[in-house]
Amino acid sequence: AAGMDLVIVETVGVGQAEVDVAAATDTTVVVVTPGWGDAVQVAKAGILEIADVFVVNKADREGADAAVRDLQQMLRLGPELAWTPPVVKTAAASGEGIEELWEQVGAHRAHLETSGELERGRRLRLVREVESLAVESLRARVRELLDADAELVDDVMQRRTDPYRAAGRILERLGGGGM
Repeated sequence: AAGMDLVIVETVGVGQAEVDVAAATDTTVVVVTPGWGDAVQVAKAGILEIADVFVVNKADREGADAAVRDLQQMLRLGPELAWTPPVVKTAAASGEGIEELWEQVGAHRAHLETSGELERGRRLRLVREVESLAVESLRARVRELLDADAELVDDVMQRRTDPYRAAGRILERLGGGGM
């Protein structure tokens, strides 16, 4: 990213957008706080699948140890992985646990490098990016062709042809043959 060795991306929560961001990174650190929620919420949000390192921040608050135990238990119940996400307690205000967090991020990076996952993951992300750009370009071109050919759309609407044949005609115009 922009030629930098390290880029930190912060998101506001855990939803589909955050899962998409996690798919674009080498290492994903998921930060939770004491009282963050139960196992059902975690499973629904997909947190276990995206985290490479878990952080229970505000470790000086009541419930921090329980949050660590909950995460560790959920990880034990999941499938066996080549990398098991560690759970690190931090208290950002005092700096507690920050060094251990950094060590775990480094350990994950070392795992990615030695296992070959770093290169495989980056290659897969590049393939997906090229595919996405190509598909969006094709989609725009198809829209242009459909906008320019009201008769084809009318033929489908009047059932003089079906959507498959109409799509085949568009593909022929794109130079890709029919369906």
